[in-house]
Amino acid sequence: MRGLLTRAFVRSAATAVVILFVGAGFLLVLAAGERAASDDRRDVVAVAAVLAVTTDPDAVRGAVSRTAAGSQGRLAVHLPDGTTVGVGTASADLATVSTVDGEWASVEISEPAPVVTAGLLAELAALLLLGLPATAVAVPVGRRSTTPVVEALRELADTATRIAQGDEHVRVHGPPELAALATAINAATDRAERLLAKEREMIADVSHRLRTPLTALRLDADAIGGGPVADRIRSAVTVLGHDVDRIIESLHPVASAAGGSCDVVEVVRARMGFWSAHAEDQGRPCEVDLPYEPTPVPLTGDEVGAVVDALLENVFHHTPARSAVSVAVVRHAGWITLAVEDGGPGIADPERALHRGSSGGGSTGLGLDIARAAAEATGGTIHVERGRLGGARIRLRFGESDSHHEPASPRAWRLWRGHA
Repeated sequence: MRGLLTRAFVRSAATAVVILFVGAGFLLVLAAGERAASDDRRDVVAVAAVLAVTTDPDAVRGAVSRTAAGSQGRLAVHLPDGTTVGVGTASADLATVSTVDGEWASVEISEPAPVVTAGLLAELAALLLLGLPATAVAVPVGRRSTTPVVEALRELADTATRIAQGDEHVRVHGPPELAALATAINAATDRAERLLAKEREMIADVSHRLRTPLTALRLDADAIGGGPVADRIRSAVTVLGHDVDRIIESLHPVASAAGGSCDVVEVVRARMGFWSAHAEDQGRPCEVDLPYEPTPVPLTGDEVGAVVDALLENVFHHTPARSAVSVAVVRHAGWITLAVEDGGPGIADPERALHRGSSGGGSTGLGLDIARAAAEATGGTIHVERGRLGGARIRLRFGESDSHHEPASPRAWRLWRGHA
């Protein structure tokens, strides 16, 4: 930016000097012409004064030689007796004067005085020499006057970079135009944050309101036995499941650590009221281990509920009907751990399972990704392990609210210890 402004100042100052030089030079030339004409008139008056006293050729010749026009060979005097003193053509400007004896003589200027003289050239050179340092001075003065603008632009660029990293709003102290630009950027940022918040709400709503009832329908359809009606119900549930999967795939699972706060134990207890009933219908042993102490995390209840539903929906969908399921919450050293494990066959490819949209079980592959995004939004991690029930154990570590600790690294652990 400073380089651009410097070049602009140089061009502007140079243009101003050129315009000033041309204008002032033109005026100097006009003044020089007027001065030359005035000098010629003064020479004519001086010679006429001598003619009024005497017409002696020697005296007149001396008077002519003392004038500038005479010394330059541009002035001549035509005496009454026909004698010519000086150099002239008798065809240029003539001034008729009365002599001492009452006769008439004429004083001639054969050509005007030269306008471009050494004095005029010196004046133009002096003007040019003054213009060059003026240009050199104008550049630092101009840069100094624009320093607040440059600093404001630099601050705007720096804070815009921090905004892109999710740190803060634009703060600019400078010209009104830059302040207005900062206000517009802040407004756009706020709108983007509102849209992201709305998107998070949509994902939580889709996950909580559609996937969970759909799982219940699937379980009920499996419980009604065989027959054409049961087959049609199961087929309709399957089609609906595919439609819901496409809706979820069209959204971006984004979790935010600034969207609110909730107690993980309360959310898990509320959701397990639903899932425990379905576990009982399928004959699944269901173990829930929750602490009595509060377990606050910087996520909304809908976000944590979406995580719980996504993990348990995976368990109910991908494990046999009578496989055990266990849910536990532990608070320790600034972390809240949510562990969901099952007695199923486990996850064949844990690394692939943690990639968004990838699944080996015919689902959307978003369940673990939703859980991972929520955990990482709090600075936590996700761990895929072999559980004590023999199947998969998904262990999420959430950063506790108002707890100062460094984010765990790496965030996503893909561990599979195999059968014990």
